[in-house]
Amino acid sequence: MWDKVRKMLYELCDVFEFFMAAAVVLGIVIAAVTLWPELKLYWEHRMEIGAFLSYLDAVFNVVIGIEFVKMLCKPSSSNIMEVLIFLISRHMIVQTTSPAEDLLSVISIGILFLFRRFMLMTRPDENHHVPNIFGAIKRAQSEEFRRAVIRAEEEEQNHSEFGDEEKK
Repeated sequence: MWDKVRKMLYELCDVFEFFMAAAVVLGIVIAAVTLWPELKLYWEHRMEIGAFLSYLDAVFNVVIGIEFVKMLCKPSSSNIMEVLIFLISRHMIVQTTSPAEDLLSVISIGILFLFRRFMLMTRPDENHHVPNIFGAIKRAQSEEFRRAVIRAEEEEQNHSEFGDEEKK
């Protein structure tokens, strides 16, 4: 009985997630439409110092919204990391930051890329055993690993494309 309730709640959460994604898409459409007046305003004030950063802020908001919808529709580590990278990039580019904050942002983006790279090597096997991280780092330097990463990324892309066709 509890398994049925758990499954029903999980499906209900999927429905709510879909509605939230639709609400975010509506917000993205509105934000994208407001980019045209922002572009006109930028053109009129293009010689002022902060005009481009103001316009770039509006564009980043739309891009981050799009990445967020992708994350809601297909939650994967890759999509989550893309959203985080865009958020950190937006903060670093649009906001007035100190050199220390910029350094932390660059380090954060590097760590995210590092996580993405080594997540492929530390996926649990069919027995749910996670490989040793240091062994994974050593194997990640080999040519065999590079070929395996390319194959895994292609399979993930093909799987996501297949999943889209399957849902249609």
